[in-house]
Amino acid sequence: MAICENKYNKNFWLAVFSLVGTTIGAGIFSLPYAFFKSGFVIGFFELIVLVAVVLLIQLIIGEIALRAKGRKRFIAYAEEYLGDKWKPLVMLSVLLSGFGVLLVYILLAGRFLSSLAGLDVFSSSMIFFVIWFLAILAKPRLFGKAELIFGLSVIFLVVLILTLNLGNINFDNFKGLNFANFLLPYGVILFAISGYYVIPEMEDILGAAKPRLGRAIFYGTLIPPVVYLFFIFIVLGISGSLTSPDAISGLAQALNSKLILAVGSLLGLLAVSQASLSYGVYIKETLWYDLKFKKWAAWLLTGIIPLSLFLLGVRNFVVVISLVGALFFGFQTLVVLLIHQRIKKATEKPAYEICLPRFAYYLIGALAVLGALLEVWYVFSS
Repeated sequence: MAICENKYNKNFWLAVFSLVGTTIGAGIFSLPYAFFKSGFVIGFFELIVLVAVVLLIQLIIGEIALRAKGRKRFIAYAEEYLGDKWKPLVMLSVLLSGFGVLLVYILLAGRFLSSLAGLDVFSSSMIFFVIWFLAILAKPRLFGKAELIFGLSVIFLVVLILTLNLGNINFDNFKGLNFANFLLPYGVILFAISGYYVIPEMEDILGAAKPRLGRAIFYGTLIPPVVYLFFIFIVLGISGSLTSPDAISGLAQALNSKLILAVGSLLGLLAVSQASLSYGVYIKETLWYDLKFKKWAAWLLTGIIPLSLFLLGVRNFVVVISLVGALFFGFQTLVVLLIHQRIKKATEKPAYEICLPRFAYYLIGALAVLGALLEVWYVFSS
């Protein structure tokens, strides 16, 4: 009995940190810049509200995963419960957002690896791509263990940087509001806190303990925002007006410290590596399970498309993060809510159920779509 309980606990924390590791990726490095541009109070308010919304949506996706039969991903859920008319739209949304996310990881990993290895950014991005491309062939359980190691390492490095530089924080940097940039944190925060795509993998990792999926999603969703607040507190508090879009270079400049540049770049490389693993597996399995590509073809497409975008010169990662975070999250939230209403009729009973009044579906869906449209307007009008 004790052996089974230990195994369940181990799988539980592997599942939790698969979500934590997936979520703490490229988005963490754009958050201090977004908070600086809008004002810390505005960014903090948006973070609290959006974490609550994302937690609800990810718990709903967990319920959908538990109710669904067979190994499926988001596109297959939409096809089964919403019909063929929705499939092309959902497929376009999932793949465009997915390849956009992978492009951001290639861009940021190149910057961080360049700082550590002394190579140019282009070569560093290509080296990262080759290693990542081979790594996404890993099995889900190996991937869960890697995420646990990466996730704990990232948290340790954030705490270490905070501890070493606590005395350098200037609280005046948290003052000020800029309502003209009110929408800037919105898409960046959504990008940084959304990890729903790994939830089917969490179910695989849990195995016989999958009734605990809801609790794993709860912990896995709330740990990253806590880490983010520590990180924002450090970077914005020290860097002030020097806060950079990638966070680390501005922090190192403010402290005039090569050590911080090295530690921060290591933090960045770990965070991007862990998230890119899970997202790469998600896109590969979406092409494989949902769109019925051959396994090798799904793997090739997962790498070739973001690499092609990179080679074509798409390099502004803040714009990509904002658009992916707001636009695609808005549409996919609408789809999740529609699926949730339909799947309630399924005979398969999950370990937990999310019960919402009908008006809540309309309210959340309308706000998600409105937020996406406003973010697109903000990005292209800035």
